[in-house]
Amino acid sequence: MENKTFEVEFDHDGKYYKGWATPNGLKKDNGMPGSYHVVLNGVMFGNVSQNNITWVVDEQRPDELTQAVGKFIEEVYQSV
Repeated sequence: MENKTFEVEFDHDGKYYKGWATPNGLKKDNGMPGSYHVVLNGVMFGNVSQNNITWVVDEQRPDELTQAVGKFIEEVYQSV
């Protein structure tokens, strides 16, 4: 997958989230980008990256929501 913006859309904890993610240009050993600039429901969610098996964000966001964003990103890359 090239480093292009892709749509993000999922339900979490009874709320619908829609937005987009833009991968950065740096690639990890597994070929996935190192981080993603994520916007959800018109609000900048933050820069999301994977730290071992856990997803992290550089903004103060709920951990469960951060993990849901990361799971969505993983599914996008698995489907390519």
